[in-house]
This record gives sequence, structure tokens and C-alpha cells, in this order.
Amino acid sequence: MPKVYARFAPVPIGAGAVAQNGGLVVAGTSIGAWATARSDIAHSGGVRGAEFTVWFEGDSWHAFIGVLQPSARLDNYIGADAAGVGWYLGQGTIYVGGAVVASGLPLVAPGDVAGVLVRLDGGAPAIEFYKGSTLVHSRPLPAGGPWHFGASLQAAAGGVVHCAVNAGQWQGISPAVRQGGWPAPAAAPLTLRLSDVDYLSAPSDTPPHARYEGVVDAASLVTLAEIGFWPWGDELPTQSSVAQLQVIDAGGVIDPLLQQDLTGWPVAISLGDTEGTRAGASDVARFALDYIEVQDDGAKLLHLRDAHDDLDEDLTRGVFLPSVPSLSWRVQPVVVGAVASVPALPANSDGSVAFLADAPLAEVSVVLDRGDVMEPGTWSLTPDRQQLLLTQAPVGPIVVDASSIGTGMQPATLEQALREIFRRIGKTAWSSSDAAAIDAATGYAGIGYYAGDPISVRQALAAILPSYGAWYWQDAAGVLRFTRVVDPSAVPDAQLAFDLATADFGDALQAYPDEAPHLSRRMAYQLNARPLAASELVSDLVDVPAWRREELMGHWRGLAYSAQPLAPRYAHADRTDPLVSCFWRQQDAQAEIDRVCAMYAVARQRFVVTVLDWAGPLPQPGQVGRITYDRYGLAGGKKVLVRRVESNPAIGAVELTVWG
Repeated sequence: MPKVYARFAPVPIGAGAVAQNGGLVVAGTSIGAWATARSDIAHSGGVRGAEFTVWFEGDSWHAFIGVLQPSARLDNYIGADAAGVGWYLGQGTIYVGGAVVASGLPLVAPGDVAGVLVRLDGGAPAIEFYKGSTLVHSRPLPAGGPWHFGASLQAAAGGVVHCAVNAGQWQGISPAVRQGGWPAPAAAPLTLRLSDVDYLSAPSDTPPHARYEGVVDAASLVTLAEIGFWPWGDELPTQSSVAQLQVIDAGGVIDPLLQQDLTGWPVAISLGDTEGTRAGASDVARFALDYIEVQDDGAKLLHLRDAHDDLDEDLTRGVFLPSVPSLSWRVQPVVVGAVASVPALPANSDGSVAFLADAPLAEVSVVLDRGDVMEPGTWSLTPDRQQLLLTQAPVGPIVVDASSIGTGMQPATLEQALREIFRRIGKTAWSSSDAAAIDAATGYAGIGYYAGDPISVRQALAAILPSYGAWYWQDAAGVLRFTRVVDPSAVPDAQLAFDLATADFGDALQAYPDEAPHLSRRMAYQLNARPLAASELVSDLVDVPAWRREELMGHWRGLAYSAQPLAPRYAHADRTDPLVSCFWRQQDAQAEIDRVCAMYAVARQRFVVTVLDWAGPLPQPGQVGRITYDRYGLAGGKKVLVRRVESNPAIGAVELTVWG
């Protein structure tokens, strides 16, 4: 479920302080006046942390950061009494009870990041202070609690001091955020146990003797998993799995749920024996509650979505603080793999310092000023490899070719790209082996991906996966899986997942042509993160020749074209817009567009088949099986790829949409 993170509370707050724009502002009115603000969320347990950045306008600034209890005074600095521990940033000292208890800490300059982490998860409570990512001091916490994070600011007369706090809502620099963060306490677990019959768990189950209300209409259960493929033309599915379930609830068992915000509430569906134990039941699927539809007083329909709400979290989690006015509150760009024309975002008045990415870059191979290559020695990377330093102010827009992976403009394999994307949201429930298998099967060097605007992880997946003809789905254990559309006729018989004939079908087979409306002979590669306009290029055709101008002005630098023969049905592929891939190498784009077009050398079909009593494990999206039917050219059997699985595991009914 979405997390809510702490911010500075607007009240109570010290006189002269204002909580605004994600931070704290103090305007100087009298020399020596302190104003303290504290978080709007307090904690008594767990590992919690936040990081702070202070900057000022005027002659001088003074600031403390730390933690404080509710009884601490807000008209003095943190640590002025026994109810707080404060770090005086400009002096490198720690205060408790108005006294210095530690000194010699490194000084924190305006714009630096300082973090506070408290450990309240057992043992003696302790506090840790960080400058950047380096631990600079730790000590026991005073007795008591709960604890708020806080900051105390003092401005010279006529000046203003600003303090921004990151409690986990943005990408962090210090372990205070990476290990802790300061989220709102998780809601107390709410467990509702429903079944299609009244059931009491066994004494040996966990928990024992738990009652399951028999209000579920088992026949109403529908689970759906589907993959997408760019030529098919349908909108690519955004959910890896969905389900519906009807509850016959004349007694109002679930009425209390309607009065709560339970969006994202985890739902587990299992299949068991009424005479068996709960532990002996098998997992069917895991979902998250989307919403509850009230059909009438006696019936409610539960709409369930996939168990991966974290895919809707921001990929672009870093932000620029107002200490850089030209970039204030813009997201910090993300570079994954090898990317062309990454814009350098000016961080000072003349553009000689510019920001490139929110994480270290392995290589910047070329720097262009208005399209003209800058000479070696005229530019360098900062030690953190995230910013560009120029020896003199640039003439026009600066773009660079950069890789986050390695030298030689190394792109990211699919596994590397997914690992980096999921690292940013702390996601572990995904199959790296699926991604590695796709890398091994293709042999492609990989991709480059750039995000300069706010974007979700789900949107990033939708941009990257079509390059490989791949998509994602969710298995019964709730793990995010990845599969690739392949020519089913090329799959060996020994690897077929099922073999169905007319006698297995509960209804007549349905056949539909695959029109492949988005199929194209062309695939774009080497995307420009920031295409340049003609007016932004130098006029000298020697420095930037015409062919180079075309590269820099387009959304991509190259197109691969497939001359593979196509079935007459797909003549439109000659004029359809190219698929915009994320590939860096021309040979990867060429191999993939040739592979896709080769599959359409014959007219493709999709078939819908129904099996009323499926025995054994359900087919999975992307698996290949065989169907035999006495019509539609299927009499001799045909290998098909599973595109969509709609099932009711409770009664064994399955509807398959397959492609062949």
C-alpha cells in the first residue's frame, strides 16, 4: 500500500518558522532567536531516519538537526533541554540538555546533506548522525519517547535560512533514508477470512481455530493473466493479473470494509479441502484489493488487481532543491544503460556546472556544445560522476552520450536494466532468471533508457520490454515474471506445456485473424534523450555536417529495416510508424525486427478455447502448447503460444487465448 512520509508539522512550530514547500523557512527578525520545527509523525519503535539540506540568503546562518520528544521546547535549539539530541551543523558539536556532549564532527556547509537515524528496534535506543553517506557520530538516546525528527534554524537580521527534509519520499543519499526513512506507522493488520463454506481451521494451523465465513460464491471467481506484444495493436495490459470475486453477504460481514480506505489491501486466494487443514491448501493467486462494488444489500463484487502496487511508484525519485533556483523541485533525471544526447542541466549562472543524472555514470564518451564536439580537457566529471564541469561557459545547449554500465558506451542487458529499476523502489518479488533467460536467448548487448520527467516504474517497463518482444505477468506466488513472444512452431515438442484436442474443449473453438495493425518493418534505436532543434546547432557544416544534424535533431539516431517477406495481410507494415526501441546497437535492432517480421511471413491467427475441467497446473502466459481441432486448419495439430489465461481455479474452468 502507498506510504505516507513525515514532513515538518505546521503546528506546533517555533515562532518565526514556517513549514512550506517540503521544508522549513526561518526569516531573521532578531539576533539570537531560534525557531524549531518537528515532524508531524513520531515513532517509538523501528529504525527511522531522515536527511536534511540547509541553505541561506543573507550574512550568516545557524542550524541544528536531530530528534526531540513531544515535551521539547520549540523556541530554542534541539538539545537545549533533556528532551532532544541536536547536531550543530556549523560547529560540529552534539548537544543534549544544553551541554556539548561530543565535538569534532565534520562541519556541514550549505547545500550538504546531513542525516539522522534512530534505532528503536530492540536493545538500547541509539542515534546516528551522517554527513552525506558517512557515519560521523553515534550515541545512546535519552530515555523516553516517542521521537520526532526536527530542525532548529537561526537567521541573521534580514536574512532567511531554508531547510529541506527528506523522510523517504525522495531518493536518499545517506543511510538515514536508505535504511530508515520516516513513514507513518503502518495500519494495524486487518484480516478477514472468507470461504465458499463455513470453515474452522485445524488446531495445528496458524492461527488455530480461525473461522472462515462461508459467503464466497466460488463460481464467480475469475482470474486473468495476459501478456502484450507490440504488433498486436491492442493496448498493452498495465496489470500483470486481475480478478473478480462475488460475495453473497446478506448478513453484512464485509460492510465494515466499505467505510475504510483499503485500496491496495493484500488478498490471498487458496484452494483447499473442507476436511483438510488450512496449511494443506494450495495458493491460487495473490492480489491487491482495487475496490468493492455494491451490487445490492446481499451481494458485493470484489475487484482485485495485481500484487505489484510498487510498480506505480516513481522511478524518478530524486529532486532538485530550491538551493538551485533554475532546477527547483524538478526531478533528477535517470540514466539506465547507454543513452544518446543526455541534456546537461545548468546548475550555476553561466552553465559551466551542469547536472547529468541522479546516480554515478560509468562513462561520458562525448560532450557536444550546440552539436559541436568539445575537445578533451575542456570538460570533466565531478568525483560523484553525476555532474559535468566545463572550463568555460558553453555557447548553447550541452548534451552528452553517457552510459551507466561501463566504458565503450556499454548498454544495459535486460537483467541489468530491471535490476537497476527495481533497486530504486526496493522491489524483490521479480524473476531475475526470466530476464537472464531472455538475455541469453537473444544475445543482445542491451538498451539505454532516460527519464527526465516524473515517470512510474510501470511506465518504464512499458518503454523497455517491447524492444525484446517481451512483457510481464504475475504467477500464483505473486512473483512478477517476464516472457517473450516467440514463433511457437520453433518450440520443440518436448517443451510443450499442453496438448489439447476437440474432446477437451467445453465449447466450440473461436478463431480470429491477427491483423497486427502495429507491425512495422522498421525499428528505431539509439534514442536521443534531448533532440536538438536546428536553431540550437552551430551553423558550420564542417563541424556538424548534414548527416550529423539529422541524427541530433531526430528522436532517434538510427533505423533498422527488415526485408523479410511478409504475408499479404501485413502489407501495411511498409508504411506503419517504426517501433521505437531502446536498443543502443544497430545489430540488436536489426536482429529483433528481422525476428518479428519473420514470424509474420505467414498469416497469424488467435484462437479462444475453453476447458471446463482443467487437470494439473494452469498454462502460463508465454508458454507454448498444441491444439487439435477438426476445422480452421487445425486438424493436424498446431503449436500455439498462450497470450491470455482466464480461469476459475475453484471449479477448474479455463479459457485460453492462444496465438499461432
